[in-house]
Amino acid sequence: MSGPAWVASPNADWSRLSSTRPLVSGDRLKTGSDGYLLADLGDAGVVGLYGDAEVATTDRGAGPVVDVHKGKVAFHISPNSRMKLNAQGAAIASGERAADGYVEYNASGVPVVVVEDGSLNVQMAAGDMKTVGRGERLALGAAAPAGAPIQVAEAEEDDRKAGAAASEDGTKTYAGLSPTGWTAVAVVAGAIGGAAYYASDDSDSDDDDSPSGD
Repeated sequence: MSGPAWVASPNADWSRLSSTRPLVSGDRLKTGSDGYLLADLGDAGVVGLYGDAEVATTDRGAGPVVDVHKGKVAFHISPNSRMKLNAQGAAIASGERAADGYVEYNASGVPVVVVEDGSLNVQMAAGDMKTVGRGERLALGAAAPAGAPIQVAEAEEDDRKAGAAASEDGTKTYAGLSPTGWTAVAVVAGAIGGAAYYASDDSDSDDDDSPSGD
């Protein structure tokens, strides 16, 4: 992680993350406004939290599930990965190809998935299945308009600038993500050279600091 980040579990309230630790099923993770956090789930993929983001993790038997509750969360999902991302009832999974992109809640509180490389299979809350390819975005969840169309995604100016800066300073891709793919998270990953690993057994944080507020 870089900057303020916290973890909570079913048995423990929020505590400040200060170092790399195992990621355990049941953990909740969140970042402060200038925090970044990277979670490495091994062969399943990688998830990165931008500032003011929050996720919850579970393992429902078929593999790890990351529920995106708030903010912007980038991902690399390996081909045919067991990992899924959820957002307001929509389930995001890879197919035969790896997928890079992000889920972000817009100003109206609707989660949107954007694919920057590869393709995704999205099971919408209403039950229909959609395939989202490179350069496309799709509104998700119960708050999304019925039959929401897949739209062409436009790269954000900040993403383009950060991606260019990352390329110039030689920052390498992390688990298949390009610098443009998740910009600042890729920079942080290259800087710290570490990640939190998903584990099936229980683990407690050894940091007693608590966040201010929920």
